[in-house]
Amino acid sequence: MTDSASPRPDVVFGRYRVFRKRREVWADGLPLKLGGRAFDVLMTLVDAGGATVSKDELMARVWAGRIVEENTLEAQIAALR
Repeated sequence: MTDSASPRPDVVFGRYRVFRKRREVWADGLPLKLGGRAFDVLMTLVDAGGATVSKDELMARVWAGRIVEENTLEAQIAALR
């Protein structure tokens, strides 16, 4: 991604670059394999700007209107780690 025509990341933290519209996360210049729900969890946390996000808020934003078990959220957090 060194091409000058490459899009700029929307979010940069440490070695990571996030391209929100493309739903991609890159680390050290390489794309990471990240599922859609994990990406949504990440964006919810990024959008909070460092504020605490409750488990209930994460569940409501990522799985709006769906009934899922708590371990589903735990699995997505584990994927992000």
